[in-house]
Amino acid sequence: MEFLIKRTDGEWFSLHKDHFKGVLRPKTTRSEACEGEGDHRIKIPSGYVSFSFEDPGLHVVFEDYTGSREEANQIVQEVLQNIEAFSKERGTVIELG
Repeated sequence: MEFLIKRTDGEWFSLHKDHFKGVLRPKTTRSEACEGEGDHRIKIPSGYVSFSFEDPGLHVVFEDYTGSREEANQIVQEVLQNIEAFSKERGTVIELG
């Protein structure tokens, strides 16, 4: 599954890599940062989630994922909430597949 977190009130989120570990993680699902693909990657109980900053926005990919589509959507929405709270910038989630 893939999603795009896109800023809606500007071009790029003001999020430096020093803040990825605290911001690019869900609130209600256990997670820990780990090595791997993307600019940042986390391990969750049902797989891995990678985050890559690309031209259209933050590309979010679920890898080796055994959870539900609803859980994945919740995780991405929670990450967006963290980004918005941290940066004071607005965004939206687009499901890519």
